[in-house]
Amino acid sequence: MQNIVLKVTHILNVAYGVENAFLSDFVYKSISILDLPETNILSYFPECFEFIEQAKMKDGVVLVHCNAGVSRAAAIMIGFLMNSEEISFTSAFSLVKNSRPSICPNAGFVKQLRTYQEGKESNKGDKIQELEETTVPELHSSC
Repeated sequence: MQNIVLKVTHILNVAYGVENAFLSDFVYKSISILDLPETNILSYFPECFEFIEQAKMKDGVVLVHCNAGVSRAAAIMIGFLMNSEEISFTSAFSLVKNSRPSICPNAGFVKQLRTYQEGKESNKGDKIQELEETTVPELHSSC
């Protein structure tokens, strides 16, 4: 089996108060998002998704980061996968959790992502069956 090495070309910085450190090495997009349950994470989706899609069109690789890599970046990636792959919250959560086991979006973000799914379900069905439905716990404020 051949190893595939992907080099990060773009960084989506959704941290609050974290400067971009390697300006000459990456294409950056910075969006300061507070990691609070009352923060409207969905309002940031269009700008974040556009940056990721533009990078993908250039065969770029995007790193999405926040302060701890647990809540905001995870919520953005879960939302992106729900949107781009037309999958459910549970499927997207499982994919992100498998890539980064420490993820734990705050309770407000989880509620918003579930609401986002409901809005998408009224338009389309899930492309992937809920095979992992029972493996993803009901999320509360701690994972």
